Amino acid sequence: MLDSLKQYFFIDSAQSSGQGPATFQLSILRILIAITISIFVISELHSMLINGVLFFFEINSLYLCALFAILYLSKSHTKICAIVFVLSLTLISGVMLLTNPDRESEKYALIALYSVPIITRLLFTFKASLLAMAFNLIPFYLVTTQWIDELLVGESSSFYFQLLTFMTLNIGLPLAVSQIIHSLESHSAKMRELYRKLNENYLLYEEFFENTGTPTLLCDQRGVLIKANQLAQKLLSKHKHTNFTGTRIGEWLAPLNQQTKLFWQSNKAECTLKHNIDIHIQVRRASLTNHGHYVLHLDNMTEFRAIQQKLESTQQTNSRLAHFDLLTLLPNHLHFCRQVNLKINEQDNHLTGAMFIIRISQFKLLNKQYGKDNANKVILNFSKALQKRLSDQAIVGRLRGVKFACFIPLNQTHLIPKNLSMLIQALLPSQLMMDGQRLNMDYQLGIAYYDTDGKTAEELLEHCEMALEYSSSSDKFSFYNHKLEGKLVREHNLSLQLSSAIKNKQIDIWLQPQVAGNGQIKSFEALARWHNEGEFVSPMEFIKLAEKLGMLPVLAENLVRELVITLSAWHKERVKIPIAFNLAGQELMNDTFFALLMTLIADNPWLSEMLELEITETSSVMTHPLIHKRLRSLSQYGYSIAIDDFGTGQASLGQLVDIPASILKIDRRFVAPLPQDKRHLDIVKSTIQLAVSLDMQVIAEGIETKEQANLLTALGCHTLQGYYFGKPAPMSDWTANDHEKAKELRMVY
Repeated sequence: MLDSLKQYFFIDSAQSSGQGPATFQLSILRILIAITISIFVISELHSMLINGVLFFFEINSLYLCALFAILYLSKSHTKICAIVFVLSLTLISGVMLLTNPDRESEKYALIALYSVPIITRLLFTFKASLLAMAFNLIPFYLVTTQWIDELLVGESSSFYFQLLTFMTLNIGLPLAVSQIIHSLESHSAKMRELYRKLNENYLLYEEFFENTGTPTLLCDQRGVLIKANQLAQKLLSKHKHTNFTGTRIGEWLAPLNQQTKLFWQSNKAECTLKHNIDIHIQVRRASLTNHGHYVLHLDNMTEFRAIQQKLESTQQTNSRLAHFDLLTLLPNHLHFCRQVNLKINEQDNHLTGAMFIIRISQFKLLNKQYGKDNANKVILNFSKALQKRLSDQAIVGRLRGVKFACFIPLNQTHLIPKNLSMLIQALLPSQLMMDGQRLNMDYQLGIAYYDTDGKTAEELLEHCEMALEYSSSSDKFSFYNHKLEGKLVREHNLSLQLSSAIKNKQIDIWLQPQVAGNGQIKSFEALARWHNEGEFVSPMEFIKLAEKLGMLPVLAENLVRELVITLSAWHKERVKIPIAFNLAGQELMNDTFFALLMTLIADNPWLSEMLELEITETSSVMTHPLIHKRLRSLSQYGYSIAIDDFGTGQASLGQLVDIPASILKIDRRFVAPLPQDKRHLDIVKSTIQLAVSLDMQVIAEGIETKEQANLLTALGCHTLQGYYFGKPAPMSDWTANDHEKAKELRMVY
C-alpha cells in the first residue's frame, strides 16, 4: 500500500521518458490536490456534524468532486489540470471570503488565498507567482478596510495578524520557495551538463580502449575481467561472441612461472593460452587505475620465442653473442672483419679474392607492404639461401639492416669484372618464398678486389660502401675505383646544396612544347632545372640525388604548387594549354603529396584538362601495387595519366594493364635511329598501333629532324616533341608581361 502511494505521488523521472520538469509538476500537483481534498473532507464533516449549513456542504461537495476529477485527469492533462486547480482554489476561497460572515472562516479563506502564490510557483513560473501575489492585494485590502475601525480604537491585534500572515504567506514564502527552486534548477542543469561530459568521456575512453592497436584487458585486483577489446577476444578465444566479463583471467591464460599466481599484478609476465599452450603471450601491465583496476596489454610472442629458442640452442657461450647477428646467426660487422683478416693473414702470398656488399633494394617497400615481422622473415630466408649457394671458402656476414657482406676467393678468370658479376649473379637468389608466396628479389652491390682495392677487411668494406653508393636500378653491380672518393665528396657537397635549393624553392620550371602534326602547340612538358653556382646541374643527376635524399616529394610539391598558380592564371585567361608533370614514383608513395594532388583537383576541377601526370616507367617502384591503386584514384578524380619512356622500364606491357593511362610516350631512344633503322621503325609502328587499339594518345619525344616528324605523323602519332619544334625554355618566358606569350596560344570557345 505504502509503495503504491509512494509510486503514485513521488514519480521517478527516469520512468517518464526523461521529462523531468513535467514529472515534477505532476507529482507536486497530485500532492497538493490530495492535501486540498483532505482539508475539504474534514471541512465537509465539520459542516455536516456541527454547523449543519447546507449551502457550504453543497459547495464543498461540488469542489471535492472537481478535485477528484482533476486528480484523475492530472496524468494526461497535467498543465490544464494545474491551471484549473489554481483557479478553482482561488475561486472557492474567494466565495468563502465574500459569503461567510464568520471571522474564523474568513481567516481560513484568506490563508487559502495567500497560499495560492506558493502553489503557483510550485506548479508554474516565478512570473505567475508574482501575478498571484499582486492579485492577493485585493482580498487583503478588502479585509483590512473592515478592521480599520478596530485599529483606530486600539484593537490592533487582528490587523497585525493579517499583515503578518499576508507578508509571510503571500510574499515571503513564495520568494523563498522561488529561490530554492531556482537553486535546484541551476544545480540540475549543472548535473545534466556534468552527466553529458561524463558520457562523452566514457565514450572517448571506450573508443580509446577498443582502438589501442594491441589486445587489451581491464581487470580488478583479483583478476576478474571487466572488459576485453576485440583484439583480445580474438586472441584468447576460438569462438566469436564469447562473454569475458566476470570471468577470471586465469581461465584464459596460464603463467609459465607457476609461483606467480597473481601474474596480472606484475609489470610483465610470460603466459600461454589455456586452450593452446603452444601460443605464448606476454602480459604487460600498462597502468593501475584510480579504482584499483589493471590495464593489461597482451603480445603474441610465439614467433619471437621460436626464433629465440632456436638462437639459444646454437649459442655456446655468452661471448659468442657479441660476434653474431641475432636474427640470421651470421657474423656481425666486427666478427666478419676479424674472420676476413684472419684468412688474408693465413694465405697472404697466394690469395686473390673479392669482397662485395649486398643491399636488398626493395626492402622498404616489403617492410611497408608486409610489416616488420614478415620483412624480417625475408632477411632470414635470404641469408639461408645465400649460405647454401656459397662455397665453404667464402665468408658471409650481416653488416646492418639489409646489408650483407661476402668475401670469396677467386681464380684468374673472375678477376675480370664482367665474369665476377656473372658469378655473383649466380650466387644471389632471384626469388624467395614467404608464407607460400614467391617474392622477386632485387639487389644492389658494391664490389672491391683484394688486394688492388684494399689490403684489410675494413679498407675493402669502406671501398665497397663507396661503390654501393653508385649502384642503381639500371646498373646494379658497381665496382670500386680510385676516382670514386672524389666523386663522393662532390656528391656530398652537391647534396647539401640541393637540399638547401629545394627548401628555398630555387629549382626552376622550364617548359618544352608538344605540338600537333601541323606544328601547332597542343601542350607543354614541365621540366625541372637547377642553376647552381653559375652552371646548370643535369636533371638526371640532381633528380637521382633528390631521390636518395628522400626529398623528391618535397621538390614535386613545390613544383606542382608553382604550376597550379600559372595554370590558374591561364585558366582565367582561357589559355587552354595543358602542362604535363613528371613523377618518378617516390612522390606517389608519399601520403602528403598524394593528398595534395587529390585536394588540388577537388578544389579546381578544371585541372583535369590542364594538368597531366607523366609516370616515369624506368622507376622500379612503378610496379608496386600501392602506386597502381593511387594512380587509379587519380584517374578517377580526372587526372590524365601518361606512361613516359615506354618500352625502357619495368614490365612495359604489364603497365598498360595496371596503370589507367590514356597517353603513351615513345622514348627518344626509339625515335633517334629513325627513319634509317628498320628494326626501330617496326617497334615504333607496333607501339603506335598498340596505343591506338587501346584508345590511347601517342606522344613521340626526341624529334630532331623534319624527316622524323613527317614519318611519325604518317604513322599516326598524335603529338610530337623535340628540339626540332622547340627547346625547353623557362616558364617565366611564357608568363612574362601578364602571360603575353601564352595568350598568343589562346583558344576561343
